[in-house]
Amino acid sequence: MKKSNTVLGLILGAAFGLAAGTANAGDADILKQMDVRACEAQTQQKTNENGEQTQKPCECEIENTDYEALSEAKKKGDLAKIQKINQEAKEACAE
Repeated sequence: MKKSNTVLGLILGAAFGLAAGTANAGDADILKQMDVRACEAQTQQKTNENGEQTQKPCECEIENTDYEALSEAKKKGDLAKIQKINQEAKEACAE
């Protein structure tokens, strides 16, 4: 029993440690760069009726994300704040 609790503790500790390590290692600029790279990796930009390229949704979300607040929320492990920041960016792009 004690051994299984220890293993469970190690697994949970590693999971939370990875999340915290990402936040500590990544300030706002690094978080933004990660999002930009992920966005670039997505499908090519859509083309509108006139043959002009339109903005990808991820680009809009990057422009509307408060990366300073996101970095602080990640450092504190405030999942509710992280979700709120991400949701606000998505809502800004839905308009």
